[in-house]
Amino acid sequence: MDNRIKSRAEQEVQIRTGRDVPELVREMYLERRFSDQEIADAIGVHRVTVTNWRQDWGIRREDRPAPEAAAS
Repeated sequence: MDNRIKSRAEQEVQIRTGRDVPELVREMYLERRFSDQEIADAIGVHRVTVTNWRQDWGIRREDRPAPEAAAS
């Protein structure tokens, strides 16, 4: 069980999406390779909020898998 205190923005995003926000941001950033701005636009928060969340939750650019090479 997650006992940390959630910000108002995080609570609102969780209500709107029905998803655990750290999990959602991690998926969008690492797996789907969205930028902070793209995530912010998709979930309705400011880009700086997403950047701060990623830092707080340990979601780092270095953890992204290398992009797949485009088919020739």
